[in-house]
Amino acid sequence: MHISRSRLPLRRECPTRPRGHLSRSGGHARAGLSAVALAVAVATGVAACGGSSGGGGSTGGAAKADSSLLGPAKAATGTPVKVGWVSTGRTQAVDTSGEIRAAQAVVDYANAHLGGLRGHKIELVPCEDKSIPANAQACGNQFLREKVAVAAAGSPGQTDPWLKIVSPAGIPVSLNLVATQATLSTKNVFIWGNPLASFGTPAAFARDKKLTSAAVFVIDVPAASEPAKQLIPPFFANAGVKAEVIAIPPGTADMTPQVQTAQKNKPAMYHVIGDPTFCASAIKAIKALGITTPITALDRCIGADHGASIPGGFAGVDIIAQGNVDPSTPEFKLFNAVIDTYGKDLKFDAISMSGYQGMLGLVRGVNSVPGTDVSSAAIATALRTMPPTAYPLGGGATFQCNGKANSVSPNICSTTGFIADADKEGTLTDFRSLDTTGIFKLGAR
Repeated sequence: MHISRSRLPLRRECPTRPRGHLSRSGGHARAGLSAVALAVAVATGVAACGGSSGGGGSTGGAAKADSSLLGPAKAATGTPVKVGWVSTGRTQAVDTSGEIRAAQAVVDYANAHLGGLRGHKIELVPCEDKSIPANAQACGNQFLREKVAVAAAGSPGQTDPWLKIVSPAGIPVSLNLVATQATLSTKNVFIWGNPLASFGTPAAFARDKKLTSAAVFVIDVPAASEPAKQLIPPFFANAGVKAEVIAIPPGTADMTPQVQTAQKNKPAMYHVIGDPTFCASAIKAIKALGITTPITALDRCIGADHGASIPGGFAGVDIIAQGNVDPSTPEFKLFNAVIDTYGKDLKFDAISMSGYQGMLGLVRGVNSVPGTDVSSAAIATALRTMPPTAYPLGGGATFQCNGKANSVSPNICSTTGFIADADKEGTLTDFRSLDTTGIFKLGAR
């Protein structure tokens, strides 16, 4: 049984400006954080800004939900604890309302089967930023008024405006796959997933395959090409691989000249970063020249046409994925049960995954440390001292927020990277986590 990720509507926002700036004089630490801030724009912005994204919401034949996987009843009986939740919501460009619904489904599941948050009933305080900074700022003020104990999000369009309000008030912040210069450097911010996987996982793939060189094609928009040029060379170098980053303008229909130029150095693999149209052009050119070296690409490269414009489609391409959605894994089976039981008519897609991972990561992290205190300070302490904990939809991967998981920033709680095989139409199988030990480091300057 398999999941077709090509049918997931990949929710991405188009930032009006880069979420960071490249420091020319601030030293290694500042430059590193600034680069990472832009790197996240790749993960959250390229697909929507550069072209169409996938559509639909099919699970591709997932097994029927088994409610027994929710576990025995364990109702929350303590006084309510408020959790603020920020999401983009519905705009003219996107509809991410399913993210809040997925977070609420996790809340209902936790209150019924996990004892809520340390025995206290969770009350979700949702707020939509509409990708407008002023709205995000209003979310922060709302959280202060309602006295939330923690502010959380999956992948909101705006983060910094409300972070700057809640953090000085001592409210910890939990995120799933978000990173800006502020979120990477502010105390008591916890990022469950690994927002740097787009750059580091293909390096781990190269090391695993004992490859020594790579050519990386990246769409030439500042939010993508700038961080790619700064992060890919050191991450690949940490894997013992020499990487050349080649930025190509969006809308380039024939990339044969760029591939021919790259081939002069005889790269042992290609990695592609861009939207579905960009990726199709790159992969088509590589295949047309008869190149048989491995190709990796981001899951957001798989668009609504299922690779129809590529000779042979995505067959043979290894895909860097957001999570492990193999229906045979216990984590996916639990996700299916939670969404089926508590998320009425909620589709399985990248949006619901984001809300689910973000909220359940918070619940699991806090509940992994014994205690009943749900004050802001106690929640922050619990997250800093938590043991390795199962990452939602991680296929067995764990996260730990002790500040040591990812050397790029102490706020990132994981170095996990997921990869899967693709068939012609972009259906993914054989999900696995790669060993990324030592990959996510930025060398001294």
